[in-house]
This record gives sequence, structure tokens and C-alpha cells, in this order.
Amino acid sequence: MNNKKSNSAKIAQALSLISQLSIMMLVSIFGCFFIGKFIDEKLNTEPIFMLIFLVLGIGGAFMSVYKTVIGYTRRK
Repeated sequence: MNNKKSNSAKIAQALSLISQLSIMMLVSIFGCFFIGKFIDEKLNTEPIFMLIFLVLGIGGAFMSVYKTVIGYTRRK
């Protein structure tokens, strides 16, 4: 019985980590994309800021995912 709870807790932790990582990536990437698109519309410089902010969003997303995974693995 105790082993079943332990396995259930591990599965719940893994699912929680996966959902946290995916939300962090989506918010970072799409948030920066839309900020860049908004700036491009205001300044009438169509793809420049969108691409810059998209690259920054992707870099920031992977950096935050890396830090989260490193912190998670050190706790174990």
C-alpha cells in the first residue's frame, strides 16, 4: 500500500514538473512574440522587433527550463 502511494506521488510530481515547464515555455515565447509584434505595429517596422523578441523569448524560456530542471534534479 505504501509503495502505491509512493509511485502515485512520483507520477504526480513528474506531471506537475512537465506542466510547469510547458507553461513557462509557452508564456515566455508567445509573450515575447506578441510584445515584438506590438512594437512592430506601433513603429511600422514589420518583422524586426518580432524576430528579436522571439529569439529573446526562446532563449529566456530555455534558460528558465534549464534552471528549473537543475533545481529539481538537485533536490532528488
